[in-house]
Formats: sequence, structure tokens, C-alpha cells
Amino acid sequence: MVRKCVIAVMAAAFVFASAGCQKQGGVSWVYNWDSNSIAAWGPMATPGGGEGSVSRGGGAAIVHAAADGWGGVQSGKISLDLSKDPVLLVQVRENADGFKWGAKFVPANPAVDDHAWGFYLIEDNNFKWNNYAGTDMKLKLGQDFTGLYGEKFEGVLWIYAAGSPDATVEITSVRIFNQK
Repeated sequence: MVRKCVIAVMAAAFVFASAGCQKQGGVSWVYNWDSNSIAAWGPMATPGGGEGSVSRGGGAAIVHAAADGWGGVQSGKISLDLSKDPVLLVQVRENADGFKWGAKFVPANPAVDDHAWGFYLIEDNNFKWNNYAGTDMKLKLGQDFTGLYGEKFEGVLWIYAAGSPDATVEITSVRIFNQK
């Protein structure tokens, strides 16, 4: 819990500090989706078929789990370069008690069948209150991932809700920036 709080505080501080840096070219925003953009994402395309859905509501994209209690939505195809030390930030407005949410990355051409289920970037948690959850993608994906896919690759992000067929998570924004 302490680790999640520290990451959230660091991510929030970076977002505020980077606002001024962005104008001076200090931060390179690679992707910046607001709630309207996220609400246009499609269901997760898992090896078992589409999973989950999304709706709009009160300034947030509301991600709904599938009937089996787990699922969500996926971004369009994105390109990443781990040599630039990308960081993923997900701003969560609300995640009701008893439910969890998370974020995964799924490579465009999985080298191993299990990789079609994605790599955890932000693991199931109940983080909320319009705070940012963040992770260093290079650190989280690790050397084994780089060994299979290299530093430059394509894929999709999954944002999902879990814990019940009624599970939801309200997402305000999703951003990826490069530290280098």
C-alpha cells in the first residue's frame, strides 16, 4: 500500500512539474487520452474473444467488466521505444470498494501464446479518488520482454475492471511520456 501511495505521489508531482517543462520541451508526451478518447476504445480482444465494455459518464470513461467478472477495453495500436524510458500514468476517478482494476500491455505479435493475455503494467488494485497510478514501463516489462521484442515494438493497452460482473472503474485520463 505504501509503495502504491509513493508511486501515486511521485506521478502526481511529476505531472504538475512537467506542465511547465512541456512548454520548454522537457517532457515528451507520447500518448495523451482524455475520458472521451478512452470511451471510444473497443472491448479487449483476448484469445477468448472480446471482453468488457466502456461508457461515458460525468467526465470519465466507465470501464465495465465482462459477465465473468473480468474485462475492459483496449487502445488502438501504439508504438513504444523502451530506450526512451516510457512511463504510463492512469488517472482513476473512482473504483468502488470490492472491485479492482489494472492495466496491461499486449504486444502486436506475441512471441509466446501466453503473451496474448498481456503483461501487467499496473496490477489489480483499488486505487481511486482521481489520483494517478503510474509505472516505469521499461522497468515493469523487464529484460526478458526486451530480449523477445527488442526496445521498439507495437501493441495495445488494456484497462480492465475485475471482481464481479458489475465491476467498473472510472478513468479520467491515460498518458504515456518518455523520460529521455
